[in-house]
Amino acid sequence: MGKSRGIRVAVLAVILAGIFAAGTSRAEGIRVAVIDVNKILNESEAGQAAKKKMEARYEEIKKAIDAKQEEAKKLKDEIDKQKVMLGKDKLKEKEDALQAKVNELRQLTQDGEKEMQARQGEQTREVLKIVEVHLDAVVKAEKLDLVLERSAGVVHFNDSLDITRRVLDLVNKAPKPAAEKKEGGGGK
Repeated sequence: MGKSRGIRVAVLAVILAGIFAAGTSRAEGIRVAVIDVNKILNESEAGQAAKKKMEARYEEIKKAIDAKQEEAKKLKDEIDKQKVMLGKDKLKEKEDALQAKVNELRQLTQDGEKEMQARQGEQTREVLKIVEVHLDAVVKAEKLDLVLERSAGVVHFNDSLDITRRVLDLVNKAPKPAAEKKEGGGGK
């Protein structure tokens, strides 16, 4: 992530240098804005809906992991209690079963982490598509020449350049896809 941020900052510096090298008269007429995409992702209705979906799936995965962990714990407790009474072969069989449960638990945890990362990326991309459409509308309406992402190295800006709220309001006013309307409705 640090490498891509460095690249974005370098590209931004080159763009700004090119703009200002084109001449002061041209630079004075440039319309610049700043946007905080993370704020929109976190505060928009679409972002909140995506977050709720992620949390719901996380809880499902966590329940499966907890159940598998409980199975492994019970088997370990059983082995510990009966260790002395079990024969060598039976003990080995139970220890192998415990190891298999531990391996299943490890695999389930890794699969859950991968799934959550993939879902998070997918959900973020979906919300970013919505943001992009509305950002383009604001750019055209405001006749902006350059929009900087706040977290991409913008050190200071005048609050009047911040278009985050305008884009956020547009994202929240956008019609919801049919699937979302059904989920949020009070129907059966």
